[in-house]
Amino acid sequence: MSNWAVFLAATRASRKALNRTLVLLQDFEYSEYPVDSSWKLITSKELPAGPFAATALPVPEIARNAFAGMSLAEINTFGADLSAGNWFIVDQKGLETSTCLVCDQYHDSGEEDGDEDEDKEGIKDMFRACRIPYEEANSMMVNLDIANMGFEDFVDKDARVQKEGSWKWAASIPDAEETESTEPTDAEVKKRRH
Repeated sequence: MSNWAVFLAATRASRKALNRTLVLLQDFEYSEYPVDSSWKLITSKELPAGPFAATALPVPEIARNAFAGMSLAEINTFGADLSAGNWFIVDQKGLETSTCLVCDQYHDSGEEDGDEDEDKEGIKDMFRACRIPYEEANSMMVNLDIANMGFEDFVDKDARVQKEGSWKWAASIPDAEETESTEPTDAEVKKRRH
């Protein structure tokens, strides 16, 4: 598993809201903290030279944040150098809606029309972003990281790119086999309570 950068672009992030965000991003249902933690909160433009240690929770109050108010494109220049092609952005809208942006940098395999061109292979400057609930972000990142699924598998292609420059998250994975659930529906739970 790669280390994943979490850029804090929010201009007003309380310590409580930030810690809640980072806990929900961890997805402790399927991982153990701190053993499986691979998230690094980035607030400085002085980036680590090599692999970085995960951010310990709870985080203290952030005194300075070099990425506050930055655009997706501006943060991309840092994300490209730090991550293996994927990173997160927690912006003000995200704090207010319990969502973050999962960013995925384009990778060119160097294959065009069946011919391999090693000069074209590698990470490109272009990227795309998906606004996704905190609780779903870990799943998307893991699947992108291991190339189990592509970015397109998580976005609503019919909605196109939104005004802010990100794609809308698709609540269900396309073409997934439906499984019979033994969990009660919301209506069944409500009926049982009364």
